[in-house]
Amino acid sequence: MKYRTSKKNLSAGLVISGICFLIFCVTLTPAMITTNKGSMRISEGDIPTWAVGDSWTYTINPLSFSSPNMSFYGSIENFQQTVVGKNDDTYTISISGDIAGDVVVNDIQGELTGIIVGESQVRVSDLADITTELHSFGEVIVIWMSFDYTMDMFMSSSPALEVYDFPLRFEEWQLSGLTTVAGTFSIEGLLTQPFDGSQWVDETVECNTQEQITVPAGTFECYKIGRETTFSWFSTQVGNMVKTTVDQSDENMEIHLIATLNSYTRVNQPITVTMDLSPSMTVPGASVLISGDAVETGSGDPIQNGAILIEIPTLGWSWTITTNSEGQYTLTFNAPTMTDDTACGRETGSGGVLVTCTSGGVSGYRVKTLTTLQDTPPETPAIQGPTEGKPKISYDYTVISVDPEDDEILYFIDWGDGTNSSWVGPYESNENVTLSHTFAKKGEGGRIFILRGADEAS
Repeated sequence: MKYRTSKKNLSAGLVISGICFLIFCVTLTPAMITTNKGSMRISEGDIPTWAVGDSWTYTINPLSFSSPNMSFYGSIENFQQTVVGKNDDTYTISISGDIAGDVVVNDIQGELTGIIVGESQVRVSDLADITTELHSFGEVIVIWMSFDYTMDMFMSSSPALEVYDFPLRFEEWQLSGLTTVAGTFSIEGLLTQPFDGSQWVDETVECNTQEQITVPAGTFECYKIGRETTFSWFSTQVGNMVKTTVDQSDENMEIHLIATLNSYTRVNQPITVTMDLSPSMTVPGASVLISGDAVETGSGDPIQNGAILIEIPTLGWSWTITTNSEGQYTLTFNAPTMTDDTACGRETGSGGVLVTCTSGGVSGYRVKTLTTLQDTPPETPAIQGPTEGKPKISYDYTVISVDPEDDEILYFIDWGDGTNSSWVGPYESNENVTLSHTFAKKGEGGRIFILRGADEAS
């Protein structure tokens, strides 16, 4: 008997593949939401810096899945994700867990117990999912008889599935990409079912609030990210999801689960690197100062003459400098036009900046997000005031301009008599601004300049 998964639903072909695919999606990635709220900035949750040895352990209970020809009801204990390697711009994550429950596949009903093992590749610069390989094996007891089962699954996304839009804020962003799954599920002597399928992901994602969430691992301030049937809570302290709930039901499938964080470990790197991007959100071409320091983690001593590698991996940009006697480093560069797969508002894109310090055979690194914005110049200002008058008498002039992105505006007026107002403001877009000036003698009128961000127009 062979079944092929629907292109609309990757998990509809097979209960074990459905479970594993679902587990991966709801614990490594945030859920999605389709409501439509206005964007609102909060304290930003920037991308976490994972280190080799970082680990998160979850319990998934209950875990139920049903479709017309299969069902499973049970749980997964000790579902663990551990960072086991970092190579250039990629983390390697090991996955393991213990699965148990009642399973029905076609006419076969039994009790399933087994383990799940696997590995995934995740981008350092934005935590985008590249590939995941999962395996599960154990036994299914059917009417007091034991049968071995195996499941092998490979999943990839093109482009890499960039499910977060760091830094997290109250906003919407667009998620798109093609995810492909292939594998086989077998119960020894009873059935073998290959499965494969693909799904084009095209959804609007939203981070809509911050909440305190209490789980066995503790109480954490979290960003809530969800959709109508799925909600997840991300903690920057934990560097991962703290809780995920799914309650989905339609004519083809029902899924119900709760995943909670039991424990986590964050590992100190041999060298502690700090990083500041000033500004971290700017327009292409504007100057960005990157600075920080590097210290030996155990002693706190500054790393002198440490080799600093600064990279923007998604662009292939890099610079090499060294720390000074205080362990500090600085570099100024012009912001590129960042692009990514999580389009949001006026952003052109965002991506991680990676700083690595190496000294004495050990290293440490830090990741932060740089965001670039569309920057349309303000409209030519309108001015109201007298066009004729007497010298040495103060006259009021009202100027106004509108910025397409509602950015604040600075004004500079050249009065045409050898004097100017200097830069005044900032003022709100579409705000009437009254300025006074006294002309010393008769002369030609002046000019008004306006400034918004790094753009100047006359």
